Amino acid sequence: MEYSYDLNGNNLYIEESRIPAYSLEENEIGNCTSCDSILMSLSYHSAGERTVVVTKCVSCGAFYANIYNSEWNWVDEAPVALLPIPIPISNQIIDDWKGLETIPIKKLEAVFSKGEIEALISRAKDKTPVRQYLYRARKKYGLFEEIFDLKLVI
Repeated sequence: MEYSYDLNGNNLYIEESRIPAYSLEENEIGNCTSCDSILMSLSYHSAGERTVVVTKCVSCGAFYANIYNSEWNWVDEAPVALLPIPIPISNQIIDDWKGLETIPIKKLEAVFSKGEIEALISRAKDKTPVRQYLYRARKKYGLFEEIFDLKLVI
């Protein structure tokens, strides 16, 4: 069986099945197979009649799934692969035409009027925009950043 683990949500995946943790208690579970240091529990999961304890070695950082039967007798140990943690790009700064061009028009239309979008495009292309539309658009920069995590500096 293949075990993977989501550190953000403390969810264990056995093959394709997601099993949420029922406890996040930290306990010494045993010794690491790789370096013989202490394994500390990260989370406890019910998998049918078995309990799976996800552990991490305090020394080498290896992750394991320790499997116990319904009577808490140790059954098996398996390595655990960590799922990648998505890192959102926050406050990406858009300050020129090339950056503005990458923003889908639907995102711009969600916050700005047609005139304001045209003013932003003109300003980004170093052309003279309609001043009042650019002024109105700039007042909405904060809202646009809050919604889309994109900071406009045009």
